[in-house]
Parts: sequence; C-alpha cells; structure tokens
Amino acid sequence: MTPPDLLYSVILFTTGAVCFTVGVIVWQRRPFASGSIPLIAYLATLCWWDFTYGLFWANAPTPVPTFWLDVSFVAPTVIPGIFLIFALQVSEQERWIKKPLLYGLCVEPLTVLILMWSDPWHGLFFGGKRPLGATMIQGGGPVFWAHVVYSYLMILLAFVILVRRFQKTSGIYRRRLGVIIIGAVIPWVNSFLFVFGYSPIPYADNTPFSTSLAAFAFAYAVLHYRLFDIVPVARDALVEEMTDGVIALDASNRVVDINPAAARGIGAAPDDILGKPVADVFSRWEEIVEEFMDVRRARVEILEGNGSENYLDLQISPLYDRKKNYLGRLIVWRDISHLKQTQMELEKIAMQDPLTSIYNRRHFFTLAEAEIERALRYHTPCSIILADIDQFKNVNDQYGHKAGDEALICFTKVCRKSLRKVDIFARYGGEEFIALLPETELEQAVETAERIRQIVASSSLESAQFDFGITASFGVAAFQGADDTLDHLIQRADQSLYEAKNAGRNRVVGKENL
Repeated sequence: MTPPDLLYSVILFTTGAVCFTVGVIVWQRRPFASGSIPLIAYLATLCWWDFTYGLFWANAPTPVPTFWLDVSFVAPTVIPGIFLIFALQVSEQERWIKKPLLYGLCVEPLTVLILMWSDPWHGLFFGGKRPLGATMIQGGGPVFWAHVVYSYLMILLAFVILVRRFQKTSGIYRRRLGVIIIGAVIPWVNSFLFVFGYSPIPYADNTPFSTSLAAFAFAYAVLHYRLFDIVPVARDALVEEMTDGVIALDASNRVVDINPAAARGIGAAPDDILGKPVADVFSRWEEIVEEFMDVRRARVEILEGNGSENYLDLQISPLYDRKKNYLGRLIVWRDISHLKQTQMELEKIAMQDPLTSIYNRRHFFTLAEAEIERALRYHTPCSIILADIDQFKNVNDQYGHKAGDEALICFTKVCRKSLRKVDIFARYGGEEFIALLPETELEQAVETAERIRQIVASSSLESAQFDFGITASFGVAAFQGADDTLDHLIQRADQSLYEAKNAGRNRVVGKENL
C-alpha cells in the first residue's frame, strides 16, 4: 500500500475530526478544570497527527516527498510529555508541575525534531536506514531509539501515577480513572507492537488510529462521568469518618462530591446524588435551597423545615483553582440540635427565677425598658405593681425555709392567674415581686393589685407539712410620660409599697405623684 490512498486518508481525517470535536466539548464544559488544558492539548496533538498523516496518504503537494510524514512526527514526540502533565493534574499531583518540569519536557521533543529534520547532515536519527518511498517512521539511528525509550518511560511514569491514584479512590472517581487508564493504554500497547514490527496494517503506521481511540474513551468520561464537570477539588477535605455533612457543588450548582454523613442525612446513596442539581437533592428543604442558591459564602444557623425541630450549623465556602477561577462551593453542616437545646435552657435559666419559674430581676429590666420605649412612642399608659409578702421572715423562722419557698410559689401562682399574658411579671428579690402592666392606667392597676391581695389573704397554704396563710402589701405607680423613666416609676411604686406597710400591711397604695 503506497500513497495516494483516499480511503485511508478519509479514515484519518475522520478520526482527526473526532479528536477536534472532543477537544471543543472539553473546552466548553470546563476550560479551567484540573486536567482539562493538557487533555485539550492531547486531543489537539492527535488531531494534528491524523490530519498531517492523512495529507501524506492523500499525496498532498509538498516541497519534498516526506514533508507531511516528517511533520506528522511532531505528535508522537510531544504526546508523552502532555500525557504526563494530564496524569499529574487528574491525580491531584499538581505540586510537581513547575516551570523546570515544563521546560524540561520541551527540550527532548525539540531536540529530536531538529535532529530528525537535519538528519541528512549527520544521520543520527535515521542512521541511513530510511528507505526511499517509506510510508512511516519505524526505525533508525541512536536518536530515534533514545526517543522511543524516553517516550515509554514518560508514559510508564504517567501510568504509575494514575494507577496509584486509582488505588486510593472509590466510587465514581475510581471508575472515571479506570476509563482514562483503559483509553490511554490502547495506543501505548499498539505503539509498542508497531515499533517492534507487529503492525496489523502493513506499510502504514496505525498508531494514529489507536491513539485516537483514546478520544472516544475520554469522550465517554466527559459525557457519562462528567470528567471535568465533576471536579474533585474538595475530595481531600471529605473525610469518610466525619460526622458533619459535606457536599461540593460545581459552578452550575450540581453535586460533585459528597461524604457518607451527608448522604445519610439526605437519605440516598452517594452515586445516586453525584451530578444532580442541588435543588433536586435537597427538594425537602426548598426554602433553604432558595435562600442560599446563589450565596457563595455564609455561616448561619437554620431550622429544618417541615415541622422539624432540628437545628443545623450551615457553612458555605467558595472553591477556586490555583488561578483563582471560581469552581463551585463547599457546603458543610452539622446537627446542633442538642447544642441549641442546651443554649435555650441556659438562656431560660438566665431569664428565669429558678424557684418560681417567672422572670428574674435582670430580664424584667430588659423587657420593661422596651415596653417603656413603646409607651413613649405610641403615647400609651403604663403602670407598675410592686408587691411584698408581709412578715415573710416570720414564715421562715416559724415553719422553715421549705415552707417559705412554698409560700413564694403559691403567691406566684395567684399573681399569674390574675395578670394578663402581656403583663411582665418577675421576682424582684427575696419576697418582693414586680409587674409591669402595659396600656394600663393607675386605677386599673390598683384594681388588679387589690384583686390579687384579696385572693392571697383569703387563701391558705395547705400541704402535708404546712397549713398557714399569708398576706401581701402592694405599691402601685403610673408612668408619667416623656419626663419619666423606669427607675423613677419603680421608685414611686416602692414609696407606695412603703406607705402600705406603714399603714398596717395587707393593703394597696397607689398614687399619681409622690
């Protein structure tokens, strides 16, 4: 078989077009993803090889008979280095890709090509073994065989890197690397057979065909496994034993990685989640997805929807490659329901009196100040009731502190039944209690205090150990408007309480001004 051979040329042009098309697909899908640039270069080189060798077999016009054949040899000289860079990137070993390595990988191809094109002057490449009318470059001098050894060492090194990474991965990443290894091993084996004279196509180099088969393998990886849509930029962060849920999203909001904890939380197998839009994966949390769909960075506490009482600590972080190109987001969440429950209990303790379970003095002032501001803003009335259990020391002395505690609890229950939900009721200290009554005039507040006083006076504390009654005195004061303050209001209520006690106790005193 000698040129021209149009059928052979058409086949070469077709495989070259396939390589070009796959390269365009990779560029459109993920132009900046790890491994995409060397893969595009790899496919472009295959395209060059197929087209130039096709032109040779089409007997296209040339300045010299071997021009297209010699030009096509550019591809096999640079492919080993490109494949090594590709293997380093997809295996996440980019730390080795430095300028010295890149420059070094350029030296050998340039040297070989210069010596090949200048062979008539020194004979180092072909060694006088290139017959006239040869249709392929199959053997030669020391430079040719040195290049063969170099190329196989580069490819072998790339395979070792891929296989080692293959052994350390699992799931979709393992299958993806398997496709890459299978696709790349075909031309390597075929080239080995070709160089040693076992070519199935006599008089022609079928290495471009076998090498182009890698394009189909990579196309399958790109389209089926989303080789560069699903970028493993966060894989090292996804510790399998983590109890936190961790998910990586690409720039199109598709799930590209997930750890077992996140998969359990979602209720699906990782392989069923990978590659799906985040809106589909978190369909039961529509409100959360909608709120954070386009948020690149956040740290919030959220309450799961659908009536759930589970609290999540959600953290969203952007992911960038080494060139600061945006790749996607890393989402980490942990269930903090127990912590949140503890926090709420601590807040409750900080607000409540431990004995009576009503507000303590500190929290009363917080709420009362806000209510005073509201009264000023809307010009509404407001009143304070200050109450003190009469002769409480005698209760403790005669019946003991346990009886005194029961007396405080009993008094609290009576007050809570008589006060409204909007009223702010608290233990002011010891046997003193305080209540702020929003939107209440002095007269109404005095009536409320009197009602409580009568109920307390007519009741008795009956239990297995105690049977006695208590009374209480009340001081009432009304808010005077813009020139008044909460402290002054309490002072006036305290003065009214003092008058009630001096007047014989068990009574209510309330005045506009003191």
